[in-house]
Amino acid sequence: MKLLLFVFCLLPLLAGAQHRVAYQVHYAPHMSTEGLRVQVSVRTPKAEDSTYFHFANEVWGERDLLRCLGGFAGEGPSYRFRVVPDSNRIVVYHPRIRTVRFSYRVRQDAPEYTRDQVNRPRVTDTYFHVLGESLFMVPDALAASPTPPDMTAIIRWVGFPKDYVLHNTFASGVREQTFRGKLWTEFYRSLYVGGDYRLQQFSYQNRPVYVALRGQWQNYEESRLLQTIQQALTAQRDFWQDAGPARYTVFLSPTVTLLDSAWRGQSMRGEGLYQGFKLQSTNTPFNNWDLLRYMCNHEMLHDWIGGQITAAHEELNYWFTEGFTDYYAYKNRLRSGELSMENWVKTFNEDVIQRLYKNPERNQPNYLIKDNYWKNSSFGKLPYRRGALFAFWLDNQILKATGYTRSLDDLMRELRQSCLQPGQKFTDERFLVLAQTYLHEDISYEFQKYILTGADLPLTSPDLMEGFAVDNSQPVPVLKLTGESTALRERYLNTKPAAKPVAQK
Repeated sequence: MKLLLFVFCLLPLLAGAQHRVAYQVHYAPHMSTEGLRVQVSVRTPKAEDSTYFHFANEVWGERDLLRCLGGFAGEGPSYRFRVVPDSNRIVVYHPRIRTVRFSYRVRQDAPEYTRDQVNRPRVTDTYFHVLGESLFMVPDALAASPTPPDMTAIIRWVGFPKDYVLHNTFASGVREQTFRGKLWTEFYRSLYVGGDYRLQQFSYQNRPVYVALRGQWQNYEESRLLQTIQQALTAQRDFWQDAGPARYTVFLSPTVTLLDSAWRGQSMRGEGLYQGFKLQSTNTPFNNWDLLRYMCNHEMLHDWIGGQITAAHEELNYWFTEGFTDYYAYKNRLRSGELSMENWVKTFNEDVIQRLYKNPERNQPNYLIKDNYWKNSSFGKLPYRRGALFAFWLDNQILKATGYTRSLDDLMRELRQSCLQPGQKFTDERFLVLAQTYLHEDISYEFQKYILTGADLPLTSPDLMEGFAVDNSQPVPVLKLTGESTALRERYLNTKPAAKPVAQK
């Protein structure tokens, strides 16, 4: 009885600790000039005459985002607002009350964006495309929480026409939705779109998968796109033995559309979201179907590599979170049947080995990637190719050492299971310890030399499993097949049932 009494006394305190914010997003016929009007309502712990709100001035490489914010209006005439960009803060002055209500507008800060401005709010008369972090401000006390904060958000979409498409990473076609979860990794790692988007849908193990796209794409057929996404998703979730989240969305949006050949080539960028990913690309006669398929596989893999296998050190671990993701983007395309063994070798030579050796920064040490990743495109691509080549070498080492009974696939699935435990993240040390259990030898020296220091990995035929060879007669190594492709594919993919985890034996 005393315990029950204690719990009932504690409930009001627990309720007061819950972060709950209500939003209303209003439609306007001329959103290109009026913007999306967002009303926010928050009940504070106690009556104050001012409240701080968080709105990031920089999100995913886009700066000065507070220029996209304006039109502040309080519930009463005594509301005043002060924008503090350096602190990512909006100060709201109001009467001494507990319930704070006001509105603001989110607009584009330029009539047209360049092809590289992919994370700025896009708000036009025909559609909108806005990241959650650039649409919804939250109380500063929530954003500044020393521990990863949970929150509840009630979102109402007001005044939108009945035939107006509304879709986001949490819901589709609803006018009122409730979010409960993490602020940074879920609520703010989201995307909201609406307007002239087209929605396609299929299911995986009774879980809906949406494809939200807009624009008339040159050289892309929607039915083929849907098939590619379904093929990649099925292969990857089967590989990880993971049915995935309750819902999932792939967003495809054009940045710049040209019908002539003024721009040659294609610029495409992908980024992972909570319960999905987005692709944004130039749309020209040079649209490349193979690039789109590669990007779908790469970005989807981040659900696990970098997502569930969370890195402890961001850019310093990009050799793994980007490099091993790139390796498995190619390997899973082979696994799904999208690439033949011959095409896989050709693609790996051209996209990984050759591009790594042509990179002027290829021998730079890993620690410099942290400082230059966002500044220099050569540094930006370095961990992808260096990590992918190291993954291929390690995969072959495990296959040979275990008599083709285990591969890097088994290590990756075991690594995922360990990183899913509370408080566990990916580190170089964790990876090397696990690799040693598979190889029965320490590869710390090789890791230090080829990943951390940046020396060229001397790939030779004896390093590789039966059926692969390397031609080192030229400055750039060339990977080759030496056996029958069907048998080699089966051996390389290690198609036997998944082995028991080594570390748990």
